[in-house]
Amino acid sequence: MSAYAIATCPNYYRKTKGKGVIYHTFPVCPNRNKIWISKCKRQDHINVKYARICSDHFRPSDYMDDMKNRLLGLNQKKILKPDVVPSVNLPLQDNGEDISSRSERKRKRSILREAKIRLKCPSPKKACETPAMEPFTTPTTENI
Repeated sequence: MSAYAIATCPNYYRKTKGKGVIYHTFPVCPNRNKIWISKCKRQDHINVKYARICSDHFRPSDYMDDMKNRLLGLNQKKILKPDVVPSVNLPLQDNGEDISSRSERKRKRSILREAKIRLKCPSPKKACETPAMEPFTTPTTENI
């Protein structure tokens, strides 16, 4: 089962069938693979074995010239150059639509924790240190 990788792209195979949109697989090279994943701006995990990126995210100059099919008068294939990365119609920031309730609670807890620390130490100039507990001592008869 293939999955679409770009977070905010509305395209999928049924919608674009017959409209000239091509779906590209992720590169095998680990370095380029990481770059492609970062361009997708997804918060969840992308299974690159099945994920695809459509041709709307590449410039026309990103494709190699299919000389053979052009000379034979056949339909030209869209073949990506070996070093290209998606660069068109990309999301500007991470897609925040699929934040789980657990991660939202975790975020709120961290905000509250930081606020409590700031309340304990109101002066930013002074280092906020938690006082160490003194060891428990019993009164001796000498001090009485």
